[in-house]
Amino acid sequence: MDAAVRPIRFAPVSLHPGAAAELLRQPLRDAGLPRRFREAFDQILLISGKSTYFSEKLRNEILGAVAFAAPGNVYFGLWTTAAGTDMSGFNGASPGEVAAGGAYDRVLKANTPANFATIVGAAPKLNTTAITWVTATATWNAGNGIPQLGVFDGNAKTAADNLLLWGDFTVARSVLGGDTAQINVGAFSYTEI
Repeated sequence: MDAAVRPIRFAPVSLHPGAAAELLRQPLRDAGLPRRFREAFDQILLISGKSTYFSEKLRNEILGAVAFAAPGNVYFGLWTTAAGTDMSGFNGASPGEVAAGGAYDRVLKANTPANFATIVGAAPKLNTTAITWVTATATWNAGNGIPQLGVFDGNAKTAADNLLLWGDFTVARSVLGGDTAQINVGAFSYTEI
């Protein structure tokens, strides 16, 4: 490895939507609670999960047989603000992604068992290959820690890119010029609960 290149390992990210909390979201909104209580509850939900887009597609496929074709590739993007990926109208054009400078771009992974091994039962879905960004040619996010990850079905960075999954890293990391950001094998975990 080049001595000038410093690997930055993002702490594990575990994506697991809180089904019970999601069931309470709408009743709490309908109850007429003060906005600050609703916002506090939303912050509890904004730990990780499926996007509204992805959740809708799965529910319509399971009940209604409206086919949903999984994307052939998925794209991993880094977000600069915790809970920046609100589950409602978030898409690839929403603000908060690391700026394009310094050679930043989303990481493309073929959506295959070679990268995400087939599971049985309630086992979490893990990455079986590392998710590695290009070496930064300049500091990303002004040197501030990067707390969040989004998984998309496209890389146009427009509203055409649908957010699928998102979550907070257990520890935010800074990426400086010369660093290579990476999520190690098995450190990306997606579970349905």
